[in-house]
Amino acid sequence: MHKHRRITLRRLEVFVEIVESGGFRAAADRLRLAQPSISNHIQALEAEVGGSLFRRLRGSGVELTDLGKTFLTHAKLLLADASSMAVDLDRTKAEAERRVIFACQRSLADFMPPLIAEFARTNRDIELLTRVGYQEEIVEMIKNGAANVGLFLSNREIPGLSSTVIGQEEIVVVASPNHPLAGRRSIPPAELDNHAFVGAPAGSLFGEDVIAMLNRIGVHRVDVVSAATEFEFLRAMVLADVGLYCCFRKRAQAEIDAGTLIRLDLDAPPLMMDIRQVFSMKRQVSPSVVRFAEFLRKQQRRYLQPDSRANAVS
Repeated sequence: MHKHRRITLRRLEVFVEIVESGGFRAAADRLRLAQPSISNHIQALEAEVGGSLFRRLRGSGVELTDLGKTFLTHAKLLLADASSMAVDLDRTKAEAERRVIFACQRSLADFMPPLIAEFARTNRDIELLTRVGYQEEIVEMIKNGAANVGLFLSNREIPGLSSTVIGQEEIVVVASPNHPLAGRRSIPPAELDNHAFVGAPAGSLFGEDVIAMLNRIGVHRVDVVSAATEFEFLRAMVLADVGLYCCFRKRAQAEIDAGTLIRLDLDAPPLMMDIRQVFSMKRQVSPSVVRFAEFLRKQQRRYLQPDSRANAVS
């Protein structure tokens, strides 16, 4: 078996410089090293390859041995490969530094395109990639490095993520126009215990947050009789009188305004859920990601925050 070679790039550089400059002294001057240091590098190389690389000539000149000639060919190839690798790594690092991978919860993503377009227009030096998913998928993307920054709705911290609350959104309870509670005023929250719900599947982080919010205002029993991940399916269930539905207000506002869906008037404070901007606690954040995160914090009010209709009941 071959023993492990301690042939460093620095020693290869010294060796090639001696050959190209014609001697140890000239190489020391060009590399700005002491001549004993040059000699130490060559002695270490010769110990590793098991033979002399140079024949010393009169004066300060040197001549390659046969072993040295063979070694020179490989040394130049290794140095060229190392230089190419360094260039590739620098290019990859530079590309990564200017790239922002943004993961956004599906409920919020419907309202993000104008904000994303505004950032892209005003920050053309940054490559922005947007990925959309459910809250669980956003969490996983941030944790495994598939995204640099995430945005989702939640009233709790997620273990393993660094989060900042950058705003709030209202969650409303909607019903069909034919539901017994439709049109009533100041409904006691406990009365919802007597009615079925439709909502997110069991284990959904967003669904758990919604149930916790309802519990806090006095709804003690949330009986989810049918579940789905997509708004359109849940909307259809509400219209078919399968059950009540807690949803992101902006998602249902057009139909609330049209009277297709009825927002229940609960005798309770508004149900507000935090908009959380999240990062991995284990990965460094690049300046490009910082710039995008600051843009979101400053501009999201124009696109996501509750407006004057938040307290109006249809």
